Amino acid sequence: MPRIITLTTDFGTEDPFVGIMKGVLLSIAPTASLVDLTHQIEPQNVVQAAQVVSAATPYFPKKTIHLVVVDPGVGGNRRPLALKTGSQFYVGPDNGVFTSVMESKTRCYELTRKKYFLKSISATFHGRDIFAPVAAWIARGTPLTSLGRKILDPILLDIPRPRFFDDSLSGEIVYQDRFGNLTTNISASLLHQHFGKDPKLVIKIGGKRILGLTDHYSQIELDELGAIINSWDALEIFCREDDAAQRLNKGLGDRIFVIKHP
Repeated sequence: MPRIITLTTDFGTEDPFVGIMKGVLLSIAPTASLVDLTHQIEPQNVVQAAQVVSAATPYFPKKTIHLVVVDPGVGGNRRPLALKTGSQFYVGPDNGVFTSVMESKTRCYELTRKKYFLKSISATFHGRDIFAPVAAWIARGTPLTSLGRKILDPILLDIPRPRFFDDSLSGEIVYQDRFGNLTTNISASLLHQHFGKDPKLVIKIGGKRILGLTDHYSQIELDELGAIINSWDALEIFCREDDAAQRLNKGLGDRIFVIKHP
């Protein structure tokens, strides 16, 4: 059965970089199935990439290879990595982009075997010259042990986590989609743990107050701000048929507060 390789980058879609990487992948692993996860990660935003890859991983079959190139340190002394967590493989830079998929049994390898790279290595495009070839060789069945040396100290990011208070909690926006919807780092399970089931909540963001959660987008009036648990099982702020990010002038890293309504 052909192996699946997903691609996540901050390259956008105007330049040829993604297409070139796909050419490398298919030259080495011509039967691979390539899936574009997203190429719209905010430039150099490793935290956002980590969140996106973590959210997407559970929906892919076993032995999927996730190729992630959000690499502000390209050409420097950061290590190239391949790792396996559970039944999934990951290839990309050692800059914390895999923080959210790491677990105790994750096996990490620094890529040192140049026979699995392209012959000429550019200092500005390791996605083409190192990461894509390695992902393709994994798709062909090459074991991680053949790619380099095992390491025990991969870079881990200090991923923002919600802060808890007696009758409230605060979090932050970790993802903004093309509709202007704002996904936070507050999960539905955290809301239930902290406030109980079906609590009355007030959400504060950008000087606005949103009363309670909606069950679906059309439950509120046009142009009204709302809060919902989205498909990532996370608290999301939206504006019905409008752009919440523009309306609130808020985006990645901005704070949000959830308070139990008296």
